[in-house]
Amino acid sequence: MTPLERRWAVDLLSAFAPESADDGGRAVLAPLPGEVDYLAMFERMRKGATKLAALGLRAALWLIALAPLWQRGRLQTLSALSVQARANALADLLVHRSFVVRELTLLLKLCASMALFASKGVRARSAYDDVNLAPANQSGLRRKRGALVVLDEPEHTRKSA
Repeated sequence: MTPLERRWAVDLLSAFAPESADDGGRAVLAPLPGEVDYLAMFERMRKGATKLAALGLRAALWLIALAPLWQRGRLQTLSALSVQARANALADLLVHRSFVVRELTLLLKLCASMALFASKGVRARSAYDDVNLAPANQSGLRRKRGALVVLDEPEHTRKSA
């Protein structure tokens, strides 16, 4: 990847979840400055993918980075916009009328999500890893000693005797 692509990757992926300043200890899900390594995750996904999928990641990066040019005719990249403007533009691209644009934007969002979940700080603030804080089981299924146990069998699946 070129240095330009690396900068774009960080700018675009970080706009899906803009950083926030420390808010005095309250739990927030927005990452703190420098807490998430978006570039490392983008590279990891690209290098671990098939050649076609790696090409798709780079195509997504180019298409989305150049969105102001092909959407509004502005000679600028998404990286040139403020963080909030980038986040708004990405939100618009996620609901774009073109399936290709929506899916390539979603691919980058997936990459950003993986980078966020790779951060121990973000996971800790979200209580993602704390099973005691998990909401009540709504599926009717739970794990017990490695085996799947059905707690509440839906009525339509019960066999009548």
